[in-house]
Amino acid sequence: MSTTEVRTPGSPLPPGFALVMESDADLRATICNALTLDGYRVEEARDCAGVLAWRTRAEGDVPDDFLLALGAGEVDADWEALRVALDEDAVLSRAAVIVLLTIRNGLTFPARARIVQKPFDMERLLALVGSDMASCAGRAHSPADD
Repeated sequence: MSTTEVRTPGSPLPPGFALVMESDADLRATICNALTLDGYRVEEARDCAGVLAWRTRAEGDVPDDFLLALGAGEVDADWEALRVALDEDAVLSRAAVIVLLTIRNGLTFPARARIVQKPFDMERLLALVGSDMASCAGRAHSPADD
């Protein structure tokens, strides 16, 4: 796993924000810890309803380099509402999406979603997160904006 320095109070926020949705508490904690160690700001949700609830209470600006990691092992009753929000919500529609897929269960994902089949290598997941975060940040600050 990548190592990073520990931030001190008053240091700038780490680059990027990751919201991790995973029903397996141990796996969710492992992913969140790895992302935190790599310097990302991380929040977590257990299921689709948790992501939707996070969205309604999210305050302030969500960074442009925003990634949503979705655990997709079980069919979730709120999946359709979240799927629509991933395409239509002002914040969720600009998030990079990584789907942590256990089985091919017939769910459809946004075209921008990148699929990682479980079980997966944590280093590979972190590299994917890093590339997605860089892409998000690059879109947010393109030279055309200057």
